[in-house]
Amino acid sequence: MLRTIKELTANDRKLRYILLAGLIVQIIVAFTATGSYHPDQHFQVIEFSSYQTGEPNGAAAVWEFHNPIRPTVQIYLFSAWHKVMGFLGITDPYSELTILRIVLGLFMFVLFNAIALYYFRNGKRNTLYLVLLILNFSWFLPYTKVLFSSEIMSALFFFGALLWYDRKKNNNPGFAFLLLIGFLFSLSFYLRFQAGFFLAGFGIWLVWFGKKASHIWPLATGFIIGALLNTWLDYAFYHRLVITPYEYYYSNIVNKRAASFGTSSFLRYIGLFIAVMSVPPLSIFLLYYAIKGFFKNYKHILFLTTMVFIIGHCLVGHKEERFMFPVLFVLPVWIGWGLPAFESYYSSCKKGIRYFINGVLILSIALNFTLLALLIFNPYAQSIHFTEQLHQRFENGDSPVTIYYLKRSPFETPGKSPYTFYERRFKKTTMIRVNDLDSVKLLQDNTHYIVTTYDEINGRRIVDSLGYKPILYSSKLLWKINGFLHAKKMHPINDIWVLYKK
Repeated sequence: MLRTIKELTANDRKLRYILLAGLIVQIIVAFTATGSYHPDQHFQVIEFSSYQTGEPNGAAAVWEFHNPIRPTVQIYLFSAWHKVMGFLGITDPYSELTILRIVLGLFMFVLFNAIALYYFRNGKRNTLYLVLLILNFSWFLPYTKVLFSSEIMSALFFFGALLWYDRKKNNNPGFAFLLLIGFLFSLSFYLRFQAGFFLAGFGIWLVWFGKKASHIWPLATGFIIGALLNTWLDYAFYHRLVITPYEYYYSNIVNKRAASFGTSSFLRYIGLFIAVMSVPPLSIFLLYYAIKGFFKNYKHILFLTTMVFIIGHCLVGHKEERFMFPVLFVLPVWIGWGLPAFESYYSSCKKGIRYFINGVLILSIALNFTLLALLIFNPYAQSIHFTEQLHQRFENGDSPVTIYYLKRSPFETPGKSPYTFYERRFKKTTMIRVNDLDSVKLLQDNTHYIVTTYDEINGRRIVDSLGYKPILYSSKLLWKINGFLHAKKMHPINDIWVLYKK
């Protein structure tokens, strides 16, 4: 594989520039994407890991801590990472997770660019260029590559194993190799049980299209070995025998706990694909031709596994955008297989239609890079980004600091679950709660600080009138946007923080 990549890039300067620019964007995003996309990414991994290692933690605040449906292999992986960082003397939680995002982002960057290079190595170079541009510069994709979530980790293991298998499958792979692939598939499944949809698609391909029934036994043996290992890991964490796949299925499907969080149409996922495969209206064109490409290549191992995953999730009532994250990095390949039809239409259409398509391209590309820049410089997890700013400002000083907060601390989710992993590293900063804005008037006149969100003060200037001045925002741009939305009587962006000083 490395030789193939080397040959492709050796005499192709444009290809090297695309990959280099994509790598630079990916590394920048790894530095700026502080925090998590969803609370599960933090609490069910990082806080559970802190519980495992005997450190102060907020694990008990989440339901899954008392109901063993969470597989623990990712918790062990993070605990090992945490120990290594501690051994190297890196105790700052923000630095620790930044390094983790860099490492994960590089793995994801290498894997999915390798997939694109492998499957388009013999085709038109322009098609390969466009696939790589979509994969590396669609505004949301660099961000999702650095999420240490179950969805992304599962995708890394599954597609890494799938690419490896696809390259070796026709060269009489030995029992040990197939055993290893089955083991990696098992890890992918235990990182995220919904990877079972990927495996179902792979099984269909293996029997009906790949005609590799002889591979089933060694693959299954490797999977069983992985399942036994994960059962032992779950037993060691929960201190009792737990079959987490069964517990997860029984709780979320039989007892319908997942559905209690709400159900929605499959159109929610279609909307996600349109929103993140570049931006509309260009993304609508691309996905249309991706579907056309699917009907011509539905027997392909990559198409079939991904399509079964999407259909399986569409049949489940409870839907969240993050559930589709594992397939976002494969959709550019789908699009690539459909691009020849798009190019054929473009070259034969009327001049007026061609002008229209050119306008769509210019508009969408400009909007895509605008959103990419906004996401890079305005981290999604504003509260965690804000605590990182507080850490840089106060924990490096010589004097202790008291900060008052209104109702909710930046170390809490809106549901009051504590971000203990970050808060326990604050040694010089004391956070004290005040009930409401009127209570601020009762504070002493000595210099002190108040933190709050735009939602909490809702544009009121009482804090300013008491002699407080804003000195730090989680995002000054988003704060100003909220001011505009408030003036227009529109709903503001949630969780944008400010630090006031008197």
